[in-house]
Amino acid sequence: MTRSGEFDWIATYLAPLAAKNSFGLKDDAALLDVPDGQSLIVTQDAIAEGIHFLPNDPLDLVARKALRVNISDVVAKGARPHAYSMALGVPDAWQDNDMQLFAEGLAADQAAYGLSLTGGDTFRSPERLSVSVTMFALIDEKAYRSRLGAKPGDLIFVTGTIGKAAFGLQVATGKLAPPAPHHDFLLNAYRLPDPPLAAAEIVAQFATASMDISDGLIGDCRKLCTASSVDAVLVRDRVPLSPAVAELLAQDDTCWKHVLTGGDDYQVLCAVDPADASAFQRKLGARGVRISHIGEIKASNNVGVALDINGVEVSIEEDSYTHF
Repeated sequence: MTRSGEFDWIATYLAPLAAKNSFGLKDDAALLDVPDGQSLIVTQDAIAEGIHFLPNDPLDLVARKALRVNISDVVAKGARPHAYSMALGVPDAWQDNDMQLFAEGLAADQAAYGLSLTGGDTFRSPERLSVSVTMFALIDEKAYRSRLGAKPGDLIFVTGTIGKAAFGLQVATGKLAPPAPHHDFLLNAYRLPDPPLAAAEIVAQFATASMDISDGLIGDCRKLCTASSVDAVLVRDRVPLSPAVAELLAQDDTCWKHVLTGGDDYQVLCAVDPADASAFQRKLGARGVRISHIGEIKASNNVGVALDINGVEVSIEEDSYTHF
């Protein structure tokens, strides 16, 4: 095994990923062009070994997950990713082949999402890998969708399906052993999120408030409600499920807790005016994006989020994943 120095790694593995105005990663900063009529969105999320991914997760998938959790944020704002910078904490055990595999993951998703690397930092992180990504995205002026605009009467929608990554974590940690092909499907859902890039412009056009689901459906809906000073009711049986998750719930109804609070979904949660709902759903469907109406925004009564189960509104004690 071989281990090159920091500057060799940057020159060999990261510089080929750099944007044209990043000077081959030989300077301390980069230039980003913003087209007329557009604004630049900036977001930052970090993932750390043992918290957001497991020590035995393939390094190319770790790299792609680091990008995608940030892509998910900007898609929910109605934007498309443009470029990113990265601070990479490298463990002492890393060798050249580890860095190469990690860079291959970055390259794969740069091609998939039209991204380029602007720069960043590498540093020694003796025991655990950490990856912090700052994502830059472009959006038409005034099209940005925050968490703050939901109003009573708006309908609540989610893209994709919910809960598969939470079960995938249980598969990865050996707590769950579903039969094939569910095993591989759930494991991959945890390791490699799939944010709905095709939804970005439609979210920007129709949503009154929007955010991505990273820490669990209930908890993130509560964050949106808090920001907009409203309450919400979610109908449990409208929450969209993959066949693998539906089968697990049919075997054990108590697993709903993992679906609703487990996190790592990286789908869009948004509020839409009822008058726009049909057009919103139709346009997303035309782009191949699965969209589900799962609830309604209510006037604030300091309830936050209630869950409708067979017509009865209930609350649950644990509402989201916490990093602390």
